[in-house]
Amino acid sequence: MVAIGLLDIPPEIQLQIAEFAETPQTLKALSVTSRSLRSIAQPILFKKLRIDLGTKLGLRGSVDDLLANPRICAAIRILHLRGLSLTRPRPHSDDKQLSHIQTVLPKMIGLRKVLISYVNLSKTFLDALLGTAANMPLQISLERNIYPDGVIPTPHIRLQISYLDLRLTLDYPSLEFCRSLFHASATTLTRLNIQGDEGKLVKLADIDLPFLHDLTISGTEVSRTGAAAFITAQKAIRKLNLWYTIRPLPPIPPNALPNLQELKASPELVNQLVPGRPVEAIEVIFSLRECDEDWFGEEVTQSTARVRMLRAYSTTISDARMVKRMVTILPFLENLWLSVFDDVSWPFRSITKTLAAHFPSGTPQCRRSPHYTQMPQVPTLQSVLS
Repeated sequence: MVAIGLLDIPPEIQLQIAEFAETPQTLKALSVTSRSLRSIAQPILFKKLRIDLGTKLGLRGSVDDLLANPRICAAIRILHLRGLSLTRPRPHSDDKQLSHIQTVLPKMIGLRKVLISYVNLSKTFLDALLGTAANMPLQISLERNIYPDGVIPTPHIRLQISYLDLRLTLDYPSLEFCRSLFHASATTLTRLNIQGDEGKLVKLADIDLPFLHDLTISGTEVSRTGAAAFITAQKAIRKLNLWYTIRPLPPIPPNALPNLQELKASPELVNQLVPGRPVEAIEVIFSLRECDEDWFGEEVTQSTARVRMLRAYSTTISDARMVKRMVTILPFLENLWLSVFDDVSWPFRSITKTLAAHFPSGTPQCRRSPHYTQMPQVPTLQSVLS
């Protein structure tokens, strides 16, 4: 047997070793092992970068280190800027820290996604961010932030924002900012996530987003009237998620949502929106107070397309009777997902026999979906450079 040194391994195998190292600590150790491995490990290590504003460690020095390493800057795909407060935006300005980050933005030529949360944004930084979005495709998530006055994208400057996650509150961001942002991104925006609208959605419903295929409206402050108006105005929607909107919406015209294929909503909204539309995938969301197993109605059979996937986030399915009714009403099911509490016994054999009896030519996949997914750790700027 011939021994092969680590540096003699082909680059593609070295790359697989770096991709196998899941934690930032392991990647950091791998990057300092040798110069050969550093060039492979660092791009993976810096693919996702989080910068915590207001930390005691020197942000200016870390940014200078990034500027001195163009390879690292080019490797960054996801940038997350986060303030210290977990409940509300910090009252003091973040101008100084943001000015340091602003200098390195033009060097992030591979940037694809920006997440900003709990930050007191400055006008110069927002202008720089929107300028970056005008030059390259970006996905932008804006959560709980404070927005400066006077930052309004002009319609003649086209932004290349394909996905926008925007939290609308009573004070921030302004309606003019939202309208201009939608107008400037109208030709590229395909996915939109709006949280808590306080009635602003009604005033945004007149904006035509011809390529908006995926829409999520969530939050306890959602106006049902505003949600109905905005949904009705968007004709290209294929996937619709309505989180925390339990009660039915005001009447929606029959010609609305003509291309709807995937729907995630409460049982009431599923029964309201499925009939007469080509829905193929349904995910049912229950409130904590719902305990009725009779939620599954005949309305799901009124889709103009074959329903092939049904996912129920329920805590009440404890035997095979409900499953038997599901597969009887929906004979073309290919995927059936059921979620129950861990302390509820799972009669998997009984359910499998029920499915086999109704699908002799092939049993659809029946899975018990988990309650939650743990998000992977993302390295911070200080942790990977220190």
